[in-house]
Amino acid sequence: MGKLNKNLRICGDCGIVYTSVSLTKYIDQCPVCNSKRYEAMSNKTDSD
Repeated sequence: MGKLNKNLRICGDCGIVYTSVSLTKYIDQCPVCNSKRYEAMSNKTDSD
């Protein structure tokens, strides 16, 4: 699951969290509002 954590994004318009990689393709826009504005999420874990 480590690779998925690095690809999480927050949409800059509607604010949902989504991943930029699915099992079949690379996603470069929000699946809800189709905005290309996003912020990368920084994940904090207990081991960091």
